[in-house]
Amino acid sequence: MSIRSLWGWLSLSLLTILLLSCRTSTEPGANDALTIHLDAVPLLLKAADTLDVATVWATVLESGRPAPDSTRVSFAATNGKIGAEAYTRDGLARVEFLPGASVGIAAIIAQVQAIRDTVLITLY
Repeated sequence: MSIRSLWGWLSLSLLTILLLSCRTSTEPGANDALTIHLDAVPLLLKAADTLDVATVWATVLESGRPAPDSTRVSFAATNGKIGAEAYTRDGLARVEFLPGASVGIAAIIAQVQAIRDTVLITLY
């Protein structure tokens, strides 16, 4: 097994673990009134291109209405850089994602309180 294929296998394993550990807003729990939905535009970026960025939007609702302004949303990403946190305004929080050098899938995870959602961006 070459180093490159080993690295690809490890990256895929880490991504799988991250995705399986994420609790999405659709599962029932203690924060049933709170939901988060993540979107990114565009969903296809060129790897290692410092001019190519995606805007990531987190929509946070509390009992179906926009969450209060200044609700903190935390972000994390694989295979790239992202702002660590943003605060809502009218239920929306926005950060920018800069792609990493590796071709593949980047997972972006957003969390508010104990609720998480994930969006995937393809890097080519």
